[in-house]
Amino acid sequence: MYSVTPVTVFGLLLFYGALFVIVRTHQPGIERPERKTFFTIGGIWAVAVFLANYLLYRAGLMSFLPWVNNFMHTFLWIGVCLTFLYLGVRERHGMITQFIMFATFSLIVKYAEHLLFGTWDHAHFFHVFRGNFAYILGWSLADGLYPPLTLYGLRLLGRWVPGLIVL
Repeated sequence: MYSVTPVTVFGLLLFYGALFVIVRTHQPGIERPERKTFFTIGGIWAVAVFLANYLLYRAGLMSFLPWVNNFMHTFLWIGVCLTFLYLGVRERHGMITQFIMFATFSLIVKYAEHLLFGTWDHAHFFHVFRGNFAYILGWSLADGLYPPLTLYGLRLLGRWVPGLIVL
């Protein structure tokens, strides 16, 4: 069912790289004062989603993501690429536009991973919406919540962690 091979891993890395080029149009680099914020956001999201993906699989709410795919998806895509995107768009675009951007990128990535690895294949989204399309779309829309969750999470965390750039 799952075909994690060096070729599919390399293909996904190329795909992430291509999307990262697009993401960098909004944020060409991370300035020194923002590095702590970048690593904090990326680290928290990557670890939390890595664990959540496995726990949601165990609860029957997600399909299994092979460990290599889960690691690349959470640490490279979410931890690096989406954090980079967030820092580039948080001041330039409203929350609705950010939601649409993150949900759309998520949909594209999930379908690429589905085609390459056979993952993101489940019969329902939280037992409410049926079908694999509903499952992928549901998780993509959930990923659209990355910007507001990050914004409010940073505001909360900024009270205790000095040096974070909180807007």
